[in-house]
Amino acid sequence: MHVVWDWNGTLLDDLHVVVAAVSEGVRPHRHPVSIEEYRDHYTRPVKLVYHALLGREVTEAEWLDIDRRFHDAYRELMVTVPLARDAEAALDLVEESDASQSLLSMYPHEDLLGVVRSHGIEHRFTRIDGLRGNAGDLKAAYLAKHLDAEQRSPDEAVLIGDTPDDAAAASAVGAASVLYHGGSHHRDELEAVGVPVVESLVDAVEVALADR
Repeated sequence: MHVVWDWNGTLLDDLHVVVAAVSEGVRPHRHPVSIEEYRDHYTRPVKLVYHALLGREVTEAEWLDIDRRFHDAYRELMVTVPLARDAEAALDLVEESDASQSLLSMYPHEDLLGVVRSHGIEHRFTRIDGLRGNAGDLKAAYLAKHLDAEQRSPDEAVLIGDTPDDAAAASAVGAASVLYHGGSHHRDELEAVGVPVVESLVDAVEVALADR
């Protein structure tokens, strides 16, 4: 079995920082965003979140400014962000099961490499891939390329993430998925997807191992 980990909101416990950065992104247009409000509106592509938060369609110029402001704020704040409380234990559990594991995130690739190294866990993964395209891209195409590069068949892969987009990406390529309720969505939204939903990363690994 091969586990593909998501990063933001899954291995990295960054929800509070994400919401703070979103608030900075929309600061010229409205008041700060709460965690519950963010969860109410979070979707993919990300640009649609800002349509909802501003109550109107965001222009291309506004989107570029919002995205820049978000990433500038996130990079500044992320140095304080810890791994999820049981991330190391979950990574250990994969290794002890003799499964392999890699990391796929929609966070910009070079930034992703830097932050993973800062946590000292890059050696855990057979491959690390981040976003090399446009902000807001969907994950399915990236997952297909990631598994091809890993020379892994989708039917031996399980994606552990925190969003319906993670489950949709896995389904699109023929892989399984487990969703962790620790990030940008309410639990009932995750459960509506129809894949296992768990409250810890260790539980996610245990479900993945049991299913495979």
